[in-house]
Amino acid sequence: MLNRKTLGKRKLTSLLSTPLLLGGIAVAAPIALASPASAAVHGCGFHQINTYSISSTCHYGPGEQRAKIRCTDGITGDSYIAYGPWKQWYQDSVAVCGAPQRTNARFIDTQVRD
Repeated sequence: MLNRKTLGKRKLTSLLSTPLLLGGIAVAAPIALASPASAAVHGCGFHQINTYSISSTCHYGPGEQRAKIRCTDGITGDSYIAYGPWKQWYQDSVAVCGAPQRTNARFIDTQVRD
């Protein structure tokens, strides 16, 4: 059975933890409501370097971006996707098709991540 001393300690502990809980909610709410897109790079563009490679860059961010291109083999007609390396904003990511003498590159997308 609980005595008065035990009840008093529980009440005090409860009263002391309430501001911490409310403070945690006040801090966590804006973080939870922030949209993930606001942290990704944006203002992206691309440049065709030659028939087999394309570069992309983004001008605002934090986060990273990379070029994504479709390569088509001029002899067999086969196509595949090639990616450039992940780069910070304002850095060029260059995607290159293999066998440059016989492939053609077409820009698909600039992929972004936080």
